[in-house]
Amino acid sequence: MEIVVETIKQLLSKGISKENAQKLCVELYDLTEILNEDYPKRKSWFYQKQLPETLLENSERDIIFARDKENNIYGTAFVKKDENEKKICTLFVSEQARGLGVGTKLVEKSMEVLGTTQPMITLADYKLLMFEGIIKKYGWKQTQVVKRFI
Repeated sequence: MEIVVETIKQLLSKGISKENAQKLCVELYDLTEILNEDYPKRKSWFYQKQLPETLLENSERDIIFARDKENNIYGTAFVKKDENEKKICTLFVSEQARGLGVGTKLVEKSMEVLGTTQPMITLADYKLLMFEGIIKKYGWKQTQVVKRFI
């Protein structure tokens, strides 16, 4: 399976309408909605911060996504780059695409967009094992553990 990784800002620069870009952003959020269980205020954050700022030309936020030639989406990363932090806010790969390199492609595109190989990323403590391969692959350091919010 050939995977293409793009950003919303790339699509906007190629002429996609803001309306269609917004629809795609919402589709990508919906793909990751299960993550709201770990981060209770994530929905309001997405609709008040991530979505509107992603659609602005010169903003600090973007959304990266992985798809195949038929436009089936397999994963996404929401990123933020400002003077204080270069952060992967969300990283998600659909179950059917796990172990196929989609996560690696999303992380590498995220690092390219953020301009760093050492981005910040927040992971729930019980998901550390799931991300262990990527953490080791890029030499990331654990600086803090966030307990699951219930």
